[in-house]
Amino acid sequence: MAHELSVIVTGGASGIGAATARRVVAAGGSVGIIDLDGERAEALARSLGPSVIAHAGSVLDEEALGAAWRTLSDRLPPVNGLVNCAGVPPVPRAIEDYPVAEWNRIVESHLTGTYIPCRVIGSAMAAGGAGGAIVNLASVLSFRSGPVLAYGAAKCGVVNLTEALAVHWARQGVRVNAVAPGWTDTPFLRPKERQGERDLTPILNATPQRRLMRPEEIAEVIYFLLSAASSAITGATIPCDGGVVAGSGWAPYGGFEGAPAR
Repeated sequence: MAHELSVIVTGGASGIGAATARRVVAAGGSVGIIDLDGERAEALARSLGPSVIAHAGSVLDEEALGAAWRTLSDRLPPVNGLVNCAGVPPVPRAIEDYPVAEWNRIVESHLTGTYIPCRVIGSAMAAGGAGGAIVNLASVLSFRSGPVLAYGAAKCGVVNLTEALAVHWARQGVRVNAVAPGWTDTPFLRPKERQGERDLTPILNATPQRRLMRPEEIAEVIYFLLSAASSAITGATIPCDGGVVAGSGWAPYGGFEGAPAR
C-alpha cells in the first residue's frame, strides 16, 4: 500500500469518523467523507482543506453509495483505505419492550451499514490490484453483553465480518481489521449527559482508567491500521476501551480498587 493515504470515511462528519479524517489529513493524506448530514460533512471538509471532499449519502443505499464512491474516487488520489464509522445510537431496552422494527433498524445501521461499503468500496479496492486497508468500527459490546441488544449483536457481527473479509481479500492485498471502542466522548454519548438523562458515574466506575476515551485516541489506532506500519495485521479487532474488557472479571474480587494505584 502506498504510504500516502487516500481514505473514504463513512459517518465521517462527526465523532470518531471526523477525528479519523483529521488524523489522515494531518499525515498528508486525502479523505472522502460520506455522511447523511451533508452540511456538517461539507463544513468539516472546508475546515480541513482541499484534500478533503464531502458527499452526502446513506450507507444503507447501495446504489447511492455507489454513486458517491464513483464521484469521490474520481476526485481523490487512488483510494487505498476505507473506515466504516456510520451508525445510529442504540437505546437500552428489555427484549419484551424491543420492537422488531427497532431491532432491524439498529442491526441494519451497524452491520448492514458496514457490509455495503465493504461490498462497494472494498470490492473495488481488491479488484484494483493496489491493495489497501479497511477498518471497521466494532465495540466493547462485541465481547461483553449489555442491554442494547441489537447494537451488541450487530457489533459481534462486525467482528465476524471483519475476519471473513480479511481472509477473502488477503491475496488481493486488502487488509481488514476493526477497532472496538469503549465509552467514547462523542455525540453518541454526550447530548444525553448534558441534558441530565445519563449519569456517567457507572460508566467511569466500569472503566479501569476511570475516564471516557477521546475520539482522537481511537483515530490514532485506526490510522495505525490504515498505515503500512500494520502491514502484518489483518483480521484483528483491537479494544480501545481503557481496560473495560480486561477488567470485566474484577468485580467479584472487590473491583479495580484491588489494583495498585500509580
